[in-house]
Amino acid sequence: MQSKTSPEDPAPSPTSDSVPSELGQRLPLIMSRLGRSLRHAYSPIGVNLGQFPVLTSLLDRPGATVSELATKERVKLPSMTAVITQMESDGLVIKAGDAEDRRCVRVALTEHGRELALAARAARVAWFAARLNHLSRSEVAAISRALGALEHLVEIDS
Repeated sequence: MQSKTSPEDPAPSPTSDSVPSELGQRLPLIMSRLGRSLRHAYSPIGVNLGQFPVLTSLLDRPGATVSELATKERVKLPSMTAVITQMESDGLVIKAGDAEDRRCVRVALTEHGRELALAARAARVAWFAARLNHLSRSEVAAISRALGALEHLVEIDS
């Protein structure tokens, strides 16, 4: 991935001095609290935070392999296999062998899984909308401007 910095905004050197102390302390805390808060948005629907990305991935890409899902979510294959096995037990997904490669297991949503995935996606949007409505226009604009940088931050290790 190409860097999104410009000549006026050079990338900091990779020393600990280049990361502002406050940012290095606050950002992980905020992200952790955000993740915990999101759990409350999904819990009434019966979706946990670990299942949500799998459900939405399968909405967008039915028939993905367990390996593809693990790679996308940056988890180890055994961890994704455990999530998929639990979701299968819960009636959210079905697994099937790949016709061309017997080593692959493809995963698709059941009708119940699809309904739950759509409900969870809607709950997430509603959860964020409710909170964003409490912010000023300038705060919403600041978050919007930061999205590209946050996406880049997440993709650095990809």
